[in-house]
Amino acid sequence: MRSHDWSESPLGPPERWPDALKMAVSICLNSRFPMLIWWGPEFSMLYNDAYRPILGMTKHPASLGRPGRVIWPETWSIFGPQLAGVLEGEATWSQDVLIPLDRNNYLEEAYFTYSYSPIKHADGRIGGVFSAVTETTERVLGERRLKILRELASRTAESRTVPDACRQVVEVLGAGNPDTPFCALHLLDEDGNTLRLCASHGLAAGKVPAEVPLDADDPWCIARAVRSAEAVSLDFLPFRFGSLPAHVWPEPVRRALVLPVARAGGAGEASGALVVGINPRRALDDSYRGFLDLVAGHIATAIANARASEAERRRADEHALLETRFRDLADSAPVMIWVSDPDGRCTWVNRSWLTFSGRAMEDDLGDGWLDNVHPEDLPRCRKIHHTAFAQRVPFRMEFRMRRHDGDWCHVDDTGVPHYAADGAFLGFIGSCVDVSDARRWEMALRRSREELIRLNETLETRVAERTEDLAAANRQLLAQIEEREQIEATLRQLQRLDAVGQLTAGVAHDFNNLLTVVLGNASWLERAWAGADDPRPLRRITHIRIAAERGAKLVAQLLAFSRRQRLEPRTLDLNETLEKMRELLVTTVGGGITVELAPKAELWPALVDPTQVELVVLNLAINGRDAMSDGGRLTVRTDNVTLGDQTRPEEPGPGDYVELTVADTGTGMEEDVLAKAFEPFFTTKSVGKGSGLGLSQVLGFAKQSGGGVRIETVPGEGTTVRVYFPRTGAAGEGAAPSAAGFAGMAPACVLVVDDDDAVRHITASLLEGLGHTVVEAGSGGAALERLAARADIDIALLDVAMPGMSGIDLAREIRQRRPALPVVFVTGYADTALLAGIRHEHVLKKPFLDTDLDRKVRAALANTRAGTLDALMAEPDPAAEAD
Repeated sequence: MRSHDWSESPLGPPERWPDALKMAVSICLNSRFPMLIWWGPEFSMLYNDAYRPILGMTKHPASLGRPGRVIWPETWSIFGPQLAGVLEGEATWSQDVLIPLDRNNYLEEAYFTYSYSPIKHADGRIGGVFSAVTETTERVLGERRLKILRELASRTAESRTVPDACRQVVEVLGAGNPDTPFCALHLLDEDGNTLRLCASHGLAAGKVPAEVPLDADDPWCIARAVRSAEAVSLDFLPFRFGSLPAHVWPEPVRRALVLPVARAGGAGEASGALVVGINPRRALDDSYRGFLDLVAGHIATAIANARASEAERRRADEHALLETRFRDLADSAPVMIWVSDPDGRCTWVNRSWLTFSGRAMEDDLGDGWLDNVHPEDLPRCRKIHHTAFAQRVPFRMEFRMRRHDGDWCHVDDTGVPHYAADGAFLGFIGSCVDVSDARRWEMALRRSREELIRLNETLETRVAERTEDLAAANRQLLAQIEEREQIEATLRQLQRLDAVGQLTAGVAHDFNNLLTVVLGNASWLERAWAGADDPRPLRRITHIRIAAERGAKLVAQLLAFSRRQRLEPRTLDLNETLEKMRELLVTTVGGGITVELAPKAELWPALVDPTQVELVVLNLAINGRDAMSDGGRLTVRTDNVTLGDQTRPEEPGPGDYVELTVADTGTGMEEDVLAKAFEPFFTTKSVGKGSGLGLSQVLGFAKQSGGGVRIETVPGEGTTVRVYFPRTGAAGEGAAPSAAGFAGMAPACVLVVDDDDAVRHITASLLEGLGHTVVEAGSGGAALERLAARADIDIALLDVAMPGMSGIDLAREIRQRRPALPVVFVTGYADTALLAGIRHEHVLKKPFLDTDLDRKVRAALANTRAGTLDALMAEPDPAAEAD
């Protein structure tokens, strides 16, 4: 749309478009959601890239700027009245509406959910219609096809014969379904040589043959599909068979698919074929073809189930005949005979059984016969029955059974598995014989002995098992409690550190703005009162400046802890850095403490900020000094290490690191102190002796540099702090520009842009005091106006965090107008992600002194790359911005 030539369209060039249209187009182009604008009385079309697939391959890019009636004549009867209503002020919402589209050289069945909203001019007039569109065709078709498959499964589940299953299939497919305008189902007969028509729908009599020899080549390729067990596509049906109506659509069916119906249990073989017409308003894509394959699969399953039902019915009839003969014989036997099903439930007992129990047949069926079993024998009886049925093996057991007169009789029960002719398990057949007289005295003695043995063995076994279960459960519970406590402690530590980090980063910008005003004005007052007769005001002003500088240092420490400060990492040799700091360390810790440096030979280079490394060493040295009030030894060493998985949140992840170790022989730390060591503002020192930010700042810097920290301490023996920095390539540092390089440089005209009036005014005052000319602007828009009006501006000084247009956005606009103009960014909160890729000479951190300001301005002017800022000025990635 942006590259389209609009000069020849009715809308004219974009710069002459109404503001309402421009605003709507901006929203449309910046959205990934399909959006369309109908503009003017002709409803000229404007749309974004996300809308292009809806137009298909025949309507884009010709649709841009063209009247909607011309582009969508096939659907204007739907769109036109809706758009006319919106021009009267009535917004619309349409869900899953059938919209027939000619977008791929045929009239296509498509469904959409869309809304129409009026686009109003400033005076309230409606100039056009804004539409958000979602194509729901795939979902609507998917739901429709899923409904057909469910209906097939439901209707055919109750079919017990093949003809009924075929009839149910055709009725479902022929129930006005656009995806199956007609269908015919042929199945092989019993001899397997002829395909016979079982059912059809939507086809006139004679259109498909009633019988097709399997070895023939019929016009519908039915036999071919069955022989090959592969689908056959038939095109140009009107030329082959005359007009075949689609019923739902006015167009005739032009294409059909012949699908083989798989044979149950026959790998790669077919038992029939389904001829189905293809929806003339849908392409036979993978989704459509997959649906038809599922239909054929359902048909194969339904036919297999129906044939299984027919076979089962035949087997049931044969079994019923044999069952009648068996029962006649069993009723004449003198013993009790019973029959059960495969689940072990009694299905029949003979006349002798009923005479013994004195109960009706229905009372003893199922599990009813168990009511007559003695309660003491019932568990054993159930168990033996269950085992025999599960393993399908013969069994024999004795139990007590109640006779019709109430006496308990000993019964000898024998059962054998019963199978059908085809090997199917039918259950058990058994007999019961009353052996009460022979077993009465024997049973009493055995029962007493077995009961005593069972109780003794069971008691000992249960006690042992229960004791072991309780011990195992107790061990598992203790392990889970310990693991949970460790996880909760780590989580609380991370939450505390993250909460303080977010708070620090949030207020750093405002504090640095305030400190910039204080420091700037204090510096200006110091120069103004430098020659005054009374020195007292100058001393007070100096105190203000020093306090402001201490505040700035404290904010920097907080940013270091929260990992929000902007680092300037370089490839660094830590051995060389420590050697340069030797005298400073000796002076810092005092004469009562021995300082020992132990550098590692062939130490790997580290990627770190040199200034921050020195602060880390000094912080740890001061902590060690304060822990050795009576003197001791402070050891600083370096080493190359390779670490595995971390065990604590402050430690680094796996990899190669350069290790900086500071060890003292002081008092060490207790466990409760060690647990809080990295918390900001926590200190064990007396008031005024420490801020509690030392170790927090060390951890923040190490983590932001890609490393971590590990503490080892023994109360009364000392503490060792190991700081890990990521390993990098060969060492080498870039030299910072010297002040001598700026000597003799002429004053410049500086554009100062800051939304904070106090910060902007003091910055302008400092620049003017340094001899520069200043042009002020309070916003990005005002800055662009100043830049257009003043050709003598030499450099731009931009605040990063401004409402509306940020400093980064303003810098991109400046580059479009003045590509060579140097830019320096001023920030009170150095967001490392926002300023990633910007060279450090282009960043000035708040608060600053006049000397810092002058050095940055002159350095940027002296730098030949000052006007390029290639990484910054690259167009932003829309996907990244969306994140």
